[in-house]
Amino acid sequence: MPFDQALRFASIWLAAISFIGLTLGAGLPEWLAVLTGAALIVAFVRNGGSKLAERFATVPSISPGGWNFLVIAGFLGFWVDLLWISGELLPAGIHFLMVLMIIKLFNLKLRRDYLHLYAISLVAILTSGSLTTDLWYLPIFLLYLLAAVWTLLLFQLTKHPEEIGMLTPPAPLWAPLHPSSGHVTPQFFWLANGLALATFGLTLAIFFAIPRVSAGFYQKGFGENIRTSGFSETVNLGEIGPVKRDPSVVMRVELSDGAPREAGGLYLRGVAFDQYDGKTWINRLNHRRAVSEDGMGRFVLRGDRSHQPSPPGETIRQNILLEPLDTPVLFAAPFIEAVSGKFPGVQSDQSGSVYLPFPSASRIEYSVRSRSNPVLPADLSPEPDRYPESFTRHFLQSPAQSKRIAALAEDITQTQRTAYEKANAIQSFLIHNFRYSLDAPLAELDHPLEEFLFTRKTGYCEHYATAMVMMLRAVDIPARLVTGFHATEWNEYGNYYVVRQQDAHAWVEVHLPHSGWITMDPTPPSIDSVTSGSPAWIALGRMMDTVRLQWSRFFVQYSAADQLAVVRELKAGSTSARNKAFDSIGALFSPLLAMFGGMTEYASKGTLQFAMELLGILLIGLTILWLGIKRPWSTGMVSKKTNRDEQAITQLYGRMVKHLAGEGIAKPPSTGPLEFVRIAQAKWNEANSAVASITELYCRARFGQTPPTSDELTIAEDQLRRLMVLNKP
Repeated sequence: MPFDQALRFASIWLAAISFIGLTLGAGLPEWLAVLTGAALIVAFVRNGGSKLAERFATVPSISPGGWNFLVIAGFLGFWVDLLWISGELLPAGIHFLMVLMIIKLFNLKLRRDYLHLYAISLVAILTSGSLTTDLWYLPIFLLYLLAAVWTLLLFQLTKHPEEIGMLTPPAPLWAPLHPSSGHVTPQFFWLANGLALATFGLTLAIFFAIPRVSAGFYQKGFGENIRTSGFSETVNLGEIGPVKRDPSVVMRVELSDGAPREAGGLYLRGVAFDQYDGKTWINRLNHRRAVSEDGMGRFVLRGDRSHQPSPPGETIRQNILLEPLDTPVLFAAPFIEAVSGKFPGVQSDQSGSVYLPFPSASRIEYSVRSRSNPVLPADLSPEPDRYPESFTRHFLQSPAQSKRIAALAEDITQTQRTAYEKANAIQSFLIHNFRYSLDAPLAELDHPLEEFLFTRKTGYCEHYATAMVMMLRAVDIPARLVTGFHATEWNEYGNYYVVRQQDAHAWVEVHLPHSGWITMDPTPPSIDSVTSGSPAWIALGRMMDTVRLQWSRFFVQYSAADQLAVVRELKAGSTSARNKAFDSIGALFSPLLAMFGGMTEYASKGTLQFAMELLGILLIGLTILWLGIKRPWSTGMVSKKTNRDEQAITQLYGRMVKHLAGEGIAKPPSTGPLEFVRIAQAKWNEANSAVASITELYCRARFGQTPPTSDELTIAEDQLRRLMVLNKP
């Protein structure tokens, strides 16, 4: 492929990659994405060198004044977009940038037009990088880096001499190349890719030398947090159901022992509610107090556990990576004793819920130490339960409702002696006599709980938890409803729980006099939560999620503290720094698996985004296919002997040219080897035989990829020696 055609393709490829990155990061309007994609396809076809390209070339083009008019119209459209459509500077600027790219793709005539296209592509890729921290940006950036190196090399090699002296206006890119210009050879192919690899290595070194900061201009005000439900001060009955249909990942939870919980997954507590009015749960104990900080970023919650005479229960240590949610709640296994993270402050209320001062607009990582409350032997004896009036006012409250619920609770627990046995009996009754379903439209009814218990007998977690709390309170057992997430999806490749929006859950906390609050869940297993897809797709999806976690840990959240830790480990000669580097590189070179692993998850994000990601995969596939067919590197893989023979004849030819120059026959830079033979013959006929023979061997090795044999090299050396002793008349 000639240099000029390769330059055109590389330039359009550069624009296409930046367009894909910006579309995935910013979410362009569909009409603008389709229009820009069509412009890129037309630009590729016009530069393809086929008959179809010739037809495109014959289509009358718009005059320079017409293009200037379109640029002015696009600028006016930017102000209309800013003031009346988008209402924000960033999206309006992105839309105007794509309009400029479309105009420039149809107006690529002079070399300066290509420089304009490079500038637009650079702004687009930088903008897409500032708008996302997702793993998909890595392959896009690597492709852009490769295309940029090729483009800059080709642009420099195709520069005309008159452009260097700046004596004439910029020459069109379609003008004939300088005679010394050539095609993309195997040597150039490997040189360009080697430079791209070296550039990437330098970029990676700078990337880790400079820690990440979260104070960018684009970090705020663009995009939305994941919407959640049930973690505010009120919960309407039936509110969590729609959330449970969303498969978006909201957090990932690593456990200290690196193994999944054996009994029914992991409950991640959010907010507890104490008052129910028949349709809505309210948290009356919502007064938040600041939690004291003990050390760097470690906040200790000192709860009142004076009612526990024996040592506390199991300690659970978690490391949680939380996506940006629209709630300030910090989720963790019950009950939180200490939380560590890069927070400006932490708050807690009287029910043990933990909050940030405000919802986070970016992904956060924090560590939690929790301790569960075991059921103590003292609560297994039938002693009367005594609670203070201030306690029962919150946790024995019951709305004015049918006596049928109280009668049902009495009937279920009449043979049980202790509060714990009664709670188990109610839990077992709900699990074995009701059916789980998300299609339970009970929220609009006047008495949804009675409809659930006595008529429909089908519902989801909120209905079961509310029913159990109300029946427990009917038999004078303090209880409250808790919302959070129930993690059951264990990623065996990364050893952590993947928690999705559909894992949002409501359960019950029952208070026993000696044990305190214990967790109970009356919701039966859900048939709607069966994972769909083949085992291979599920495994690949979990591999991809592991790569995403490592990407966030070693790249996105690489901070100054991490940088200092690496330096200290290197000074101490520790192997952990090397392991961390290997983990980072492993995450770096896994984008191909990531792209194929997340196909089913990507399809749920939206038609446009899915189409853009497929376009990116198609672009990579076509590149790999072209490399497989053309094999530009195959002709460059010659033996060492071939290289030595080619170098030998090249050296002989250089010595010959230097000798002739000393005899007054200089070779002009623009003169080809064969033309120089005719010049030498005209000026020195006696030297024609040696000059023609050596030049033939040189051209055959240099341009025909056929190196001379050993005998031919010996003959050429003899001819050069005779030429050097020959006297010129």
